[in-house]
Amino acid sequence: MALLTRLYQNTVNNEKTKGKFYRRAVHIATLSLEDLGKHIVDHGSPYTEDIVQGVLKAFRNCLIEQLMESKKVKIDGLGTFYLSVSSTAAESADEATMDQIKNVRLRFLPDSSSRAMLDSVSLRKKVALKDIASLGMTYTGGESDGGSTGGGGTSSGGNDNEPVVENPGD
Repeated sequence: MALLTRLYQNTVNNEKTKGKFYRRAVHIATLSLEDLGKHIVDHGSPYTEDIVQGVLKAFRNCLIEQLMESKKVKIDGLGTFYLSVSSTAAESADEATMDQIKNVRLRFLPDSSSRAMLDSVSLRKKVALKDIASLGMTYTGGESDGGSTGGGGTSSGGNDNEPVVENPGD
């Protein structure tokens, strides 16, 4: 299988990029934890699906718990998960309070052993790319399929209102 892409025309009012065409990634599914567990079992895991599901759920719960205890979680060969905060400025240390914290974000930093495999240049060389139109598929939906807009900024999907990719042969 390949990473599917589609043609996108920028409609943002920006003199340099308005009307230009770009490629965007098309995601045909969002795997749930259960889906990922089934996929692992299908790869010949010696463990039953319920055991794999249990381990994945425990992993998720423990990951969140450890992050919320101000710890980073490193998965060897993949990377490190951690939380960060953004806040507004205060004029003095005495005026600085927890109320200034605007956001808490989940972050991911690829492991140095996998960074060469996961950086954008390496991924571009390794991933097979296909245009959905060349496969007889069509894309219907919003602009929330992810990928660069070319003019800056990105968007991502991952909810029940995902765009639909249809294969007329199905």
